[in-house]
Amino acid sequence: MKITIITFSPSGNTEKIGQLIRAGLHLKDIETQYINLSEGTGYFKTDNKQQYLSELIKPHDILIIGSPVYAHHLQYNVKDLISFLPKPGNGFSEIAVPFVTYGGISSGIALEEAGKILKKSGRKILLGAKFAMSHKMTRAFMDKEFDISNREENNDTIKQMVNRIANYDLNNKGDSLKALTYQNRLVNIKSKIIFNEKKWHKNRYPKIRIKSLDCSKCGECIGACPVNSLEKESNGHIIHLRAYDCIHCFNCIVSCPSKAIYLEGDLDKAQKFMDKMMNKKKEKPASKVYMK
Repeated sequence: MKITIITFSPSGNTEKIGQLIRAGLHLKDIETQYINLSEGTGYFKTDNKQQYLSELIKPHDILIIGSPVYAHHLQYNVKDLISFLPKPGNGFSEIAVPFVTYGGISSGIALEEAGKILKKSGRKILLGAKFAMSHKMTRAFMDKEFDISNREENNDTIKQMVNRIANYDLNNKGDSLKALTYQNRLVNIKSKIIFNEKKWHKNRYPKIRIKSLDCSKCGECIGACPVNSLEKESNGHIIHLRAYDCIHCFNCIVSCPSKAIYLEGDLDKAQKFMDKMMNKKKEKPASKVYMK
């Protein structure tokens, strides 16, 4: 059996889970290709992402896709990624396993969205999983990250995933898509009506700004940006080349040694919103495998 794992991990949480899944598969002697699109693969720089992926992804029997949850939804770059995937056939499997990581507040309908888009791409769902991790966005407002993750629970979930995948009959015609609709009706309505992640990034979230006079021109922020939206000009100044691509992971702010990158906007309002969300009742179980 050959497996390809593709993750988009702006702040490292999805990468951590993806690598643990990879390690578990390795212990089962399963050959695995691992791709993290947020680590300099060139995916966000190419104009032909479909061709790029067709050349990057090796033939496989099962495809695993990992994404962070942003505002109750599958991160929109991952939605696009799935739509750009080569169609099943010619070495590309029809069997898919989505997993999501979220900051302990709500996994929303992200896993359901992943399953539906994968299904639309011609694939069937073996299983799906969610993992509670630290909430990276809180780095901008708190001294430490908001974190309710349970390592033991996450490891148990990974073990269950790996065992199910390793023992899977590739000729099985079953599909676990319906199992990914685990949220109640209220969460579904809130996710679809209230939480519009892409518009929030554009219109509601504080904007990333760079103080040119304070910038040391080291370029650390460029390497830290998972969507390649920062660039160094010929004079050494760092510019937001494509500000509309910013996903507010805050990696650039955290990585800047001279503290030249900051947030501009109503930070008090943002802080109050995050406090309100963190004080809400959390999902139980925090991490789980969903399958038929």
